Amino acid sequence: MNENRKECVEESHAWEKERAEKERIRLEKQFSERHALLKNKLKWLNQEPRAAFFFFFSLGINFQKSRSDSIVPKAENYADPFSEEALGTKSFRLAIDKTSVQHPEERATIGGITPDFDFNSHQDKSESDAQEILEVQESSEKNSLMKITPNTQENLKEDINEIIKKLNVYRLNNKPANGVFFPHFVQDFIGVEDIPDYIVKVLSRFDIKKVFIFIKETNEAWVRVQEDFQQAFSWMDIKNEQQCVWVWNTMKDKGVTPPINPLNNFQRWHFICATFDLWQGWTNEQLDELTRGHKKISPQRLELKSSLCSPGKHKAVLMDELEKAWALKLFRKKKKERQADLKLPNKIKKKLTKLSEIYELSELDMMVSLIESEYVRNEL
Repeated sequence: MNENRKECVEESHAWEKERAEKERIRLEKQFSERHALLKNKLKWLNQEPRAAFFFFFSLGINFQKSRSDSIVPKAENYADPFSEEALGTKSFRLAIDKTSVQHPEERATIGGITPDFDFNSHQDKSESDAQEILEVQESSEKNSLMKITPNTQENLKEDINEIIKKLNVYRLNNKPANGVFFPHFVQDFIGVEDIPDYIVKVLSRFDIKKVFIFIKETNEAWVRVQEDFQQAFSWMDIKNEQQCVWVWNTMKDKGVTPPINPLNNFQRWHFICATFDLWQGWTNEQLDELTRGHKKISPQRLELKSSLCSPGKHKAVLMDELEKAWALKLFRKKKKERQADLKLPNKIKKKLTKLSEIYELSELDMMVSLIESEYVRNEL
């Protein structure tokens, strides 16, 4: 009887193992077929890097959206029963300090739901000592109350406001670009070198019908973006790493931070483009922050603040600001280099200025004229 049961168990295990192996082979074949199909369908991404990075970021955004949609939102007044607020221990500090009794205000205490307690007081003390300690404590409390005057409170308020103002300068820095954010999937996208191959591999894991819908919608979005900004960042040089880093950091300062860091400058440039392509524009809060403290606000910014504008309008403003800022940076750099190349003594500089006024020429043109004249006179 036991032998028959043993044979049945062994046969059952063998059958289950065989079934599992067949299922594995079937799934591998199915994956290979899907992979081949998608690789052929998306092969054009290998020739269009900007489109490939657009699909790459769209994939992350789609994953983040699917995750958010699958999470049941909490009630409006939901309170975690184990939170610090619910338990009454929002600020709980525990420390033991051997501060002398002459400075009771510096003693460590236990904050939170427990009462303050001094571990040093009234230990091995006589009644007279205890009375002395009490007098010191009362005196300290009195002095501390006397120090808190209206002027002190006002100065403290001003100091805090100044600190807040300084901190708020960087409120937009490193903030994710509106609409281009997938924090729960960042680790899956960091360090990818072959972007088109990664897209195909990831999509091959999902139901082919849903994948085709994703490809169709992303294709349509890409066509619209390309039509609106076909020459996006044409003023940039993908080989100029210094320029790419400057644009990257400037976008971060403006609250348009790319979702992940690049492996190299090639990726940095295309991450900039993909972030720009998928960006949904500044929010009202971001626009307020961008213009806070500015005496003069550009008409473009005013238009964005005063009316509901499309993401395309926001993109046009951002592109214009970036291009003009880079041109100004180059101009200042060249001007500084020219000034550094030729430094005239003050006396000669004054004479050159006088000559330029007499001949009604700029100092540069005056210098050129003098050099040319001397060159001709010496028959060089």
